[in-house]
Amino acid sequence: MQVRRIKLTRIKEKEEYNDEDFVAVEEPLQIRICNRSCDTFAVIMRTPGNDKELSLGFLYSEGVIDNIEDVKNIDQRGNTIDVWISKPLKVKTRDLIVNSSCGVCGRAFLYTIDIIKSETKAKKEVIFSLPEKLKERQNVFNITGGLHASALFTIDGELIYLYEDVGRHNAVDKIIGRLILEKKIPASSYIMQVSGRLGYEIVSKGIKAGIPIICGISAPTSLAIEMAEEAGVTLIGFLRGRSFNIYTHMERIVF
Repeated sequence: MQVRRIKLTRIKEKEEYNDEDFVAVEEPLQIRICNRSCDTFAVIMRTPGNDKELSLGFLYSEGVIDNIEDVKNIDQRGNTIDVWISKPLKVKTRDLIVNSSCGVCGRAFLYTIDIIKSETKAKKEVIFSLPEKLKERQNVFNITGGLHASALFTIDGELIYLYEDVGRHNAVDKIIGRLILEKKIPASSYIMQVSGRLGYEIVSKGIKAGIPIICGISAPTSLAIEMAEEAGVTLIGFLRGRSFNIYTHMERIVF
């Protein structure tokens, strides 16, 4: 269940009254890595649902797995998910909680930027169309106003996947996990659109998945711009209405 009905008191200038509303659900997900035994790798605060994709995308971003062949089995019981891997664990277990705003996501990627080799180009009109297509399909956000979203589009603007979560980075990990399941990495012919800002954690995950065009409705950070420039990614921010800013590699946008 991604939404929950709650009781509240509404305050207006000259009145107050009891009411009900819907809020987005946030719960912890314990991700355990299993080989000979199962050990906790991280506890992620997330919106329940699509936990398999979230776990795979997170472990891929963290360098635990390289593809779906590294995964022998996935077993979930409530808010605990066990991922059985077929190779030794090369990164240290995270003894911490990854909160909804993150800030330490993708640490394994910080100094290992791969150059994206893609001839993908997209028309300006396609880029203009993405935020509205994203908003139309944000089912839980439209009820609660409390979730981020990430979507994957073709270069013609066709929506392929869309995921929502309390954490914008979780929504991206769900996209990447789906790509892993369908063996579509590197995703060198797609566009990723996110509902918020473009920070390091968002852009690094997109780069690692091989996505050549990354768009957001808000601002990018300086590190996100530097990484996108180095990796060969077209980074687009402030995509709202009929305008956007191109920060890196504008050669992929057709005017």
